[in-house]
Amino acid sequence: MHKLVTIRLALLLAGCLAISACETNPPVKSSQVDAAPIVAFLDADKFDNELSASLSAPITEVTVPFYDKVSPNQMPERIKVWVNYIEKNGGKIQMTEPPSSSGVTAKNPFLIFSMINAIRTLVTLEQKSEKAKVLASAKGHDVKILLAYNAQNEVVIDKIVFAKKGAAN
Repeated sequence: MHKLVTIRLALLLAGCLAISACETNPPVKSSQVDAAPIVAFLDADKFDNELSASLSAPITEVTVPFYDKVSPNQMPERIKVWVNYIEKNGGKIQMTEPPSSSGVTAKNPFLIFSMINAIRTLVTLEQKSEKAKVLASAKGHDVKILLAYNAQNEVVIDKIVFAKKGAAN
């Protein structure tokens, strides 16, 4: 009888140890994206998520540098959607031309008008976007598009800065 109690106690103890060794809630990989003041442009959903997280965070300015410098007229669709959303929601779009080598900045109104016109024609693209929740983080921001010259002396987008309205520029 004493032997039977000892065996039951040993089995009960082994069962308790086995159960306590099990993890009831396995660690869940966080889908939360960390906010950063610099979000390099990459034509992928990851960029949208990172930019949204940064614009939602208490960061005054979020800078988006480009790996490949593109003409303002060939701005990638993904970034056009962001810029268009900001303009549609009362944000301002400011374009800063690069200084010329002579120190005098030549104004090319066709470049600026074509850029703004291209952004405005994207209304249908933005309306079709299923990323309204991601884009909503852009409300209350302005956009500064900073242009530069590439090696071929062509005007290209150097970076885009999303600034919260009312922030010191």
